Amino acid sequence: MMPDRQDFGEIDRQAAQWADRMNRPLQDAEMAAAFDRWILQDSRHVEAYARMQGLWQSGAMQDALTAAEAGTGAAAIGSWPGAAGGTRTGTGESGLPEDGEAPNWAAQAWKQFAAFTAVALCLVVVVSLGARLLVSEASYRTARGETRDVQLVDGSKVRLSGDTRMDVRFTPWSREVVLREGEAFFDVAHEKVRNFAVDTGSSSVTVLGTAFDIDLVDEQTRVVRVYRGLVSVDAGAGRQWRLPAGSGIEVGGGKVRSLGDVRGDHPGWIDGWFDAEDTSVRQLVQRLNRGSSRPIELSDPALGDLPVTGRFQTSDPEMVLDALAAIHDLQWHREGGRYLLSR
Repeated sequence: MMPDRQDFGEIDRQAAQWADRMNRPLQDAEMAAAFDRWILQDSRHVEAYARMQGLWQSGAMQDALTAAEAGTGAAAIGSWPGAAGGTRTGTGESGLPEDGEAPNWAAQAWKQFAAFTAVALCLVVVVSLGARLLVSEASYRTARGETRDVQLVDGSKVRLSGDTRMDVRFTPWSREVVLREGEAFFDVAHEKVRNFAVDTGSSSVTVLGTAFDIDLVDEQTRVVRVYRGLVSVDAGAGRQWRLPAGSGIEVGGGKVRSLGDVRGDHPGWIDGWFDAEDTSVRQLVQRLNRGSSRPIELSDPALGDLPVTGRFQTSDPEMVLDALAAIHDLQWHREGGRYLLSR
């Protein structure tokens, strides 16, 4: 039984709505997941979305809008190949201009539309073979004291700090990362269609193409620093921020702290340094523990709330402990296979 024409009309309407949503500058993880579910429901969704996306990215679309603003939109629409009530004057059987005639904007758009439709048909075949063929998934993990460079299938690059775990899931319409623990620096390849979203559990970061660092300090606290481009940080409950390059934010425990003066093109920890800006001792110790073979522990958990500011060489934990002892009148000593920091 052939699908009802109204079914195709409804699918095209939904596809047009999704093309509009997915071409907006910033997305959230919830919208990406909803799109993921919609496009996998039916192979016709893939075909319809591909057609709409082809029209959206067509340079002729902007020409059409310009023509409409100039008062020539009605004529332009009427001359679109196959448009209802339109004509095909000066075109061959294919609906494209005959030899010797200058192509107009509609013909150019039609060519791009036809090319994208061919791609859509290929996608339909892939979907019919199984949705899993469209999905690329991978997991990465580093041990304490280890760093790792990862290049993702879209060309994005990620530097993982020590004791870090990350899962990646890419489809033709989404790029999703789950940072489960640790810290990672992302240099995201820019794409027009797919956003790049990082889920950290209590918050999410969404971009199109930029460079930023995410540090999972504890179960609640997340620190985001932006080195290039623009990111959107969503902490739920309507709390959302847009961070330009050179800025950052710390979110956790019901508190939000803005971080300024983010310099350079990558975080200091990549070079073995940690830049603290009224940062807690707990966060600094965590950074040291990711790279040190001998963990640092606090004799009193309250010591973790003490603030520190400065540039610390994380590759030399004993030097950092000396600095902490001097700043807050503390002391440290080796105890078994660990360092113990106390009052």
